[in-house]
Amino acid sequence: MGIPGLTALSGVHEDTLLDILAGIREPDISTLCRIADALDICVRELCPDQERYTVPVEKNTLAKLIVVSEINGVELEALIASILEKGIEENGFYD
Repeated sequence: MGIPGLTALSGVHEDTLLDILAGIREPDISTLCRIADALDICVRELCPDQERYTVPVEKNTLAKLIVVSEINGVELEALIASILEKGIEENGFYD
């Protein structure tokens, strides 16, 4: 599901979702509940675990990554991991 679909189902503004994904804004509990209801999951599944870290990303860059992931049918996380891995390989930090 893309951002526009999640916006339609949850009623959470697209800008708010993008800010949350980019780590610019922390969602309040009501926003988390609306998103979880739209995804038909438990709100606990939206809470980050200790293995994830927020990295600041400009809103335009995140929007472009989301569009590229949707066009290619790849999960956003997989696309970012691929980009990071390729960058690491090209800079000699990866065997």
